[in-house]
Amino acid sequence: MKTLLIYISLILFCSCNLLPQVITELTLDSSITIALNNSFAIKNATEQYLALRNSYESQSLVDATTVDLSLSLPEYSESLTNQFNPLSQRYEFYQLKSTQLRSSLSINQPISLIGGTLSLSGDFFKRNQSSGQAGTIEEIKDYFSYFRIGFQQPLFSPNVLRITKNQANLRISQANSNYVRDQLDIIYEVTEAFFTTYRLGQVEQISAEQVTQNEESYKTAKGKFTSGLIPEVELLQSEVDLVTSRNQLLNDQREALRAANALKLLLGLPMSGKIVLKADLQYTPVRIDQDIATQKALENRSEMLNAQRAREISSMDVDLASSQRHIRFDLSAGYGLNRNDTRIESVFQDFGRTRTISLGVMVPIFDWGRHSRAVDAARAQWRSTELTYANTEQQIRQEILDLISRITVAESRIQVLAKSVEVAQKSYVISIERFRVGTITSNDLALAQQRLTTSKLNNLVALIDYRLGIADLTRKTLWDFEKNQPVIILPPPEN
Repeated sequence: MKTLLIYISLILFCSCNLLPQVITELTLDSSITIALNNSFAIKNATEQYLALRNSYESQSLVDATTVDLSLSLPEYSESLTNQFNPLSQRYEFYQLKSTQLRSSLSINQPISLIGGTLSLSGDFFKRNQSSGQAGTIEEIKDYFSYFRIGFQQPLFSPNVLRITKNQANLRISQANSNYVRDQLDIIYEVTEAFFTTYRLGQVEQISAEQVTQNEESYKTAKGKFTSGLIPEVELLQSEVDLVTSRNQLLNDQREALRAANALKLLLGLPMSGKIVLKADLQYTPVRIDQDIATQKALENRSEMLNAQRAREISSMDVDLASSQRHIRFDLSAGYGLNRNDTRIESVFQDFGRTRTISLGVMVPIFDWGRHSRAVDAARAQWRSTELTYANTEQQIRQEILDLISRITVAESRIQVLAKSVEVAQKSYVISIERFRVGTITSNDLALAQQRLTTSKLNNLVALIDYRLGIADLTRKTLWDFEKNQPVIILPPPEN
């Protein structure tokens, strides 16, 4: 039985290892598409955007109509009440019981244009009361209806409703800009991770080629040593180069696997799968106008737009703070209809009327300087946003200059290193032939091989730096210089 269990375990283990591994072929465009649909980063950015947008939209609805209904079904109370009895000429306690069914409806309509509020309210209830002492209990049933329309208007003060609505709309625009920025950041992060993974994969391939080349060199050196053509020290040096290259290959394989796993995590792909990257690193010059790049960055960057909106919001905050302790006038007016009767059909006719109008004045006298400090704080915050706006503009200009300089340097390196790879490749082929015929030593061959490896890696890094520079410029200007058109991004989600 124990032997049988061992066999079954071995079969299951081998079956799991023989299952085909899912291989996903990725290009840069497909990686970006996956990230913008399935990655954790885009899902988190979307949820944060929806939270902010819904919050600010609720603040912007300050002029929305509100309707509230209140019901008491029923409201019962029982208590003792102290009343004077004229017959006994003394105060006596009576039992009072009351049952009330009540409904109240209120409709309020803020008017952001003028900052006032129009309200309509209605109240209707039925009441049953019984009071008295044992044997003299008196029961009363009556109905009551009340309808009122009112208006309240602050005078000579900032329109708080309109300011609140405008600030909320500006913050909604900020949320939209931040969502666009988050998308562009995700696109750049995916681009950077994609090319990092591709570069490390190419480094692994170059290391594998170097191992193959060292193996051939070692075989050649071993044959020449056996024939007595080279000393033993050259054979040992060739063997050391082979071992060193194999160790380097193991390190490069580990780094390539780590980068591939990081890319899969960023894209939201299963870690058990395998990815194969296909990158187009053909050098294609892109015409970049520095003035246009700076202009597009200043027009489109979320940092610039948000700094401008923050400046406007802070200016409104100064107005709100200044109005808190000023002389305030409030105009109120109302008109109402009411009726009380013992019959329900009578409470909706022959109404009594109520009319009210008032002008309230609030004069601040003394608050220990609390208001003035609040105003000073709001003004300081406004000045801070002005400085932030100016500083943000200068930072963006400097970023674009540095980025264009980085792209230009990478472009120059590409042109130089492409020729360097070609020369190093020819030099290495010649060195192999010379080593075989014995005109150079193994050290000379190792140096030629090292020059070839270094040239390939430097050329690869230059091409990737150039592509990343273009991608970063696209992110920071929202302008696609390769296609000479605005960047196409996903619209913000609706829900």
